[in-house]
Amino acid sequence: MVKRLLALLAAALLLPGTGMASIIWRDKTPAQKVLKEYIANVNTFLIDQGEQEINTCFEMYEPQAVLGITSAPNAETPEGVEITAKLFYDTINSVELRVDEVERFPVIAGALIRALYPESMSAEAAMKAPADRAKAALANPENSFADEVEELNGTVPRTYYAYLPDQYHDGVNWIQLTIIFPLAGYWEPSGIIIDGATPTKAPDTTSDHDPEYEGYFSQDPYLHYEFFVTPTPEPDSPAGEEDAGLGGFPIAP
Repeated sequence: MVKRLLALLAAALLLPGTGMASIIWRDKTPAQKVLKEYIANVNTFLIDQGEQEINTCFEMYEPQAVLGITSAPNAETPEGVEITAKLFYDTINSVELRVDEVERFPVIAGALIRALYPESMSAEAAMKAPADRAKAALANPENSFADEVEELNGTVPRTYYAYLPDQYHDGVNWIQLTIIFPLAGYWEPSGIIIDGATPTKAPDTTSDHDPEYEGYFSQDPYLHYEFFVTPTPEPDSPAGEEDAGLGGFPIAP
């Protein structure tokens, strides 16, 4: 009887939904607490899509945490899904996801994006850009691509993608998502917070956009959104010039 109970307990530890409990979190700083809540939201969406949850912490320090999805919780070495979070004292600086199975990328990357807006973004919207990038990688598996990452934090999250075939000359192809988080005060794990204002989708500023999508900009082939809760600065104003230099793909629900 005792052996049966132990076996059931061991099996339960491998079931979805148990990984967060198995991770030993250091949550001394506000950023570590924010990261813990953010990853909990990510895991909720991973489980919803039938994917394994983030269940291993390889390292956790005040400026950085390295997490992963492994076959068993608290593994010692990564197994093809690596998540590196860089932290400020009070908020997340950036998150980089690396996956060695392109087919898994849309769901895992989509979960990281959807967790930015857990109350307002659909799974379909969150996975749209990652799925497009995965499709491009699968269509030309030997051709790399990479967005130029602007690491300066702004007022909304921004996403960047890269595909690195055979990066270490071992036959493994890596596909990446980098999320640059907003400055402290502009985001929390429940979603975007800007002076209590209600965010709205950006108006379309092009004349040849696809009418199927509100907020679609024809100069890039991926669906993305932007927030405007205050009047948009004029392009030649100091604020406008600063905003124009951020680059990347601003996203919002």
